[in-house]
Amino acid sequence: MNKSNLQNYIKEITDSFSNQIKKINYKNNEMYVYLKDPNDTSIICNHVYANLNTKLATMICTDEQKNGDGFVIRYVFEKLNDDVFIFVIAHLGKSNSFPSLVSQIPAAALYEREIKDMFGLVPIGNPDLRPLVLHEHWPNNIFPLRKEFDLKTKVVRQELEYPFLRVEGDGICEIPVGPVHAGIIEPGHFRFSILGENIINLETRLFYTHKGIEKLAESLTLDESLLLSERIAGDESVANSAAYCQAIEKISQIDIPNRAKKIRTIFAELERVYNHIGTLGGISTDAGFAFGSARLNILKERLMQLNESLSGSRILFGVNRIGGVRCDISDKNKKLIVERIDEVSSDFDKVIAFLKAKSSFMDRLKGTGMIPKKIAHDLGIVGVAARCVGIDVDTRHDHPYANYVISNNRTPQQIMHAQIEMEKRSGDALARFEVRVNEVRDSFKIIKDSIDLDDDGLYSNVPVVIEPYSSALGYAESHRGQTLHWVMMGEKNSISRYKIRTASFCNWKIIEHAVLNDIVPDFPLVNKSMDLSYSGNDL
Repeated sequence: MNKSNLQNYIKEITDSFSNQIKKINYKNNEMYVYLKDPNDTSIICNHVYANLNTKLATMICTDEQKNGDGFVIRYVFEKLNDDVFIFVIAHLGKSNSFPSLVSQIPAAALYEREIKDMFGLVPIGNPDLRPLVLHEHWPNNIFPLRKEFDLKTKVVRQELEYPFLRVEGDGICEIPVGPVHAGIIEPGHFRFSILGENIINLETRLFYTHKGIEKLAESLTLDESLLLSERIAGDESVANSAAYCQAIEKISQIDIPNRAKKIRTIFAELERVYNHIGTLGGISTDAGFAFGSARLNILKERLMQLNESLSGSRILFGVNRIGGVRCDISDKNKKLIVERIDEVSSDFDKVIAFLKAKSSFMDRLKGTGMIPKKIAHDLGIVGVAARCVGIDVDTRHDHPYANYVISNNRTPQQIMHAQIEMEKRSGDALARFEVRVNEVRDSFKIIKDSIDLDDDGLYSNVPVVIEPYSSALGYAESHRGQTLHWVMMGEKNSISRYKIRTASFCNWKIIEHAVLNDIVPDFPLVNKSMDLSYSGNDL
């Protein structure tokens, strides 16, 4: 974070809204803008969004009635060209409503509906106030993230019907799919409206397996919550636990050892490659090319066996700890990693070359599941789904953590080349296929670059007492995209509030746009090319 840049952001906001701002301060790479009046939220957030080159990263609501602050909403904006997060903080007091940002910042829509469900605060001006997280069987006027709600409460089921959007007209048919599917995938409901063979509307309905993770964390210790973070989505265990640990480490003002940073990086990239290769295999299956799928899944299995050899877990549970890592990498295992990567990398290149030589496979992906770049930008899409349309976002480079470095270190020629390559991306299933192929190769290189480990230990000690009600934002780039974990401490090292925003929460809505004018049989291929998670969404 460049402190002179930060002073410029502070000056920009202060000069424009001197009468509306109570105070501005900063810590680490987080800048906090406190508002005098919550009614000024829209104008200030719109200014930060439009004039400071930011995107809305998440919205965090907290119940701070015990401290006399009532409900507080933190609007977190991520700078797109600097390692800074800007928090616009509005204290609502006793008010049960807040101004909606949707008309100017479309990405706010889901966050506002989530806050309405979980805290009972109404976003005034949001055109869609249907339930999002809490389904129609949840009783009215019971809000699970308020402090008064007891985790052991057994609510009484109510019988209501969810008001799906209706598309009417001559020749229009409706096809409901799910939430129960013919397979082992988790529940999700997809309601297609079709005209002839073409999809003209899709509405998704998720949160059938909402787990109450954020509420549960309030009753757990810091280490127990770490185990919980790994289980948000099993295939993102390293990314989510790293983001959670980062948040606690930033609050505690501790720096983890270099050896731990490199080990975190190695395991994060191992997690990325086995998932990307598995997704590429799934794309091959849904494109009707079983041979490619079989070969890629063999490579995925080799990597998962490597995971187990290194950590004891095929999906890398137990790698991270607060202050560093639990798993060391011996010299013998370094050799094993390099040998396995070389072996898998060679076979991977052969399989990809084989797939790209098959015109039927390439034609099946080309033009399927197109993501409009403007809509992706407006909805704050992250990860491969953003990069496949030329939106250059990657938390590893934009907000470096572990052993990653900031992308500003690239030469002008490298930057220009990267921009040209981004502009070529068309946003279809083929672009997502190619982005994953490139990222697998990049991950192999990152792992090799990190394998020379320092000797300064595996972890730093966490303070015995952490300041109550201090908070910080942790983040990581999973194979699906950016995951954010915000933690506010409570009394006696407890957790007062744990807010999680995964890549899937951002990205599920884009599939409704990607399938438009495709045919229904294209949906499995489009869905697989997105690689969205039900569990990672249904917190």
